[in-house]
Amino acid sequence: MQLSSPWKTASLPHIVTAVKSRMRQVAWRRLAPYGISPQQYQLIMAVAEQDGRCQGDLAACTWMDKPTASRILRTLQNRGLVRAEPDPNHGKRILFHLEPEATALLKDLHGFRQYMRDRMEQGLDRAE
Repeated sequence: MQLSSPWKTASLPHIVTAVKSRMRQVAWRRLAPYGISPQQYQLIMAVAEQDGRCQGDLAACTWMDKPTASRILRTLQNRGLVRAEPDPNHGKRILFHLEPEATALLKDLHGFRQYMRDRMEQGLDRAE
């Protein structure tokens, strides 16, 4: 893959920041019709991948800090996409589960993850 002149002289942190920013822009645009943010999508996917995860686990697996994950999970609860239930094996832990509306939403978003991956890898060869 050939890089244009500004990219050839840019520092690695600058390139990573630019790529991350562009990916977020694309994700926001693709998710906007569904009324969810990229972070909400990440948490919904994390719950879908392993039902009954606690907030700390969800924060860790999505690379969010706990307060951010907590705020977003509360938003998802208010929208009826996830529900919180006490962990029967741990007095203080809360476990999160998908609601049927989120399951339906995930069916609509089935191709989103693959779309993002395909676009990130576009123009790269196997070695890259």
